[in-house]
Amino acid sequence: MSFEWFVASRYLRARGRSRFRSLITALAVGGVSVGVAAAIIVLGVMNGFSTEVRSRIAGTNGHIQLLDPNEQGLADVEGIQQKVRGIDGVVATSPFVFGEILLTSDRDSEGAILRGFDPAREGDVTDVPKGFTPADASVDPQPLADGTSLPGIILGVNLAAKLRAGIGDTVTATVPDARRRGIPRMRSFVVTGLFESGIYEFDQATSLTSLEAARDALDLGDRTTGILVRVDDMDAAPAIADRIMASVESPRVWANNWISQNHQLFLWMKIEKMIGYLVFAIILTVAAFLIASTLIMIVLEKTREIGILMSIGAGRDGVRRVFLLEGIAIGGLGTAIGCALGALACFVLDHYRLNLPGDVYFVETLPVQLWWGDVVMVCGLALVICLVSALYPSWSASRLVPVEAIRYE
Repeated sequence: MSFEWFVASRYLRARGRSRFRSLITALAVGGVSVGVAAAIIVLGVMNGFSTEVRSRIAGTNGHIQLLDPNEQGLADVEGIQQKVRGIDGVVATSPFVFGEILLTSDRDSEGAILRGFDPAREGDVTDVPKGFTPADASVDPQPLADGTSLPGIILGVNLAAKLRAGIGDTVTATVPDARRRGIPRMRSFVVTGLFESGIYEFDQATSLTSLEAARDALDLGDRTTGILVRVDDMDAAPAIADRIMASVESPRVWANNWISQNHQLFLWMKIEKMIGYLVFAIILTVAAFLIASTLIMIVLEKTREIGILMSIGAGRDGVRRVFLLEGIAIGGLGTAIGCALGALACFVLDHYRLNLPGDVYFVETLPVQLWWGDVVMVCGLALVICLVSALYPSWSASRLVPVEAIRYE
């Protein structure tokens, strides 16, 4: 142990009249601990939420959607897909049909989205088939007792709960004002399965069927609403979307990527993360003032001892290092405690997922993802702030005149 560390540790030990200083020191350590722990927990939750939302959004609607800006549907879908699949970075494509319907069961009715998909390609583009129950749920025509058949439909779990419909039930899709004739178009389906994507709104409003059945129900003829595209790097989706637009060269094709489509959501998450940093900074600032107060009190209490140290050769630099080390010791202890508490809390929250209202928080469980880079950054910033808080007391102690300090009572 160096001389400076030895003196610093002795000064931090309370004796008799220093009980109030001990309380301030404990509050400083506690403030740093709370700030570091809170920052780690907030960042863990925000990182988990961001990762979960990004994954689920891209996993349900694809990384890029090719649409007709006039909403008339795409023509030559196979030709467009061949061009798109040849673009660097594109992994797979799949056509889809999309429209609003009124879905009715024997027990209830609910507004919904009917999405027609290609069962052979959908799994290459989205993660929706991974959430099917049963896993082999099919949208193929289902035979009925009278010898006829109805197309299969797979309902989101929340939509099925609202309709009070289960596998094997028959539901009816109504499309009002089909082709502007004012005559509702009605088509019946057999529920062959349920799906759960983890996104509350998607599971509450979406029903899936085959491309052919969706075109028939929505009276679209042979038109296709759009094409879903999966890329190898989801963060590069905007750049790849631009390359697709340049390759297709058609005013009837518009490429919409998942990042621009959810720009406001991601902006909101960034703002929330900044607010978390701000709260962390405020808590640490208060703790820094407590550290500075503790060290100033030590300087006032130990003025005579500091003068003696300087008179026997400790020097101004040595005294300055003593008080800087005291600030680092207080900050280091608080940072270590806060880091341990924050990491433990993140582990517990990740292991025991808290349930959230999906209609409010977008996901139904609290996701937590601890990035050790964030932990290092938070701990480093805490130590720097604690070191800065010790600069003035250390400078003040080093400026004492030995003779006057020894005479100090």
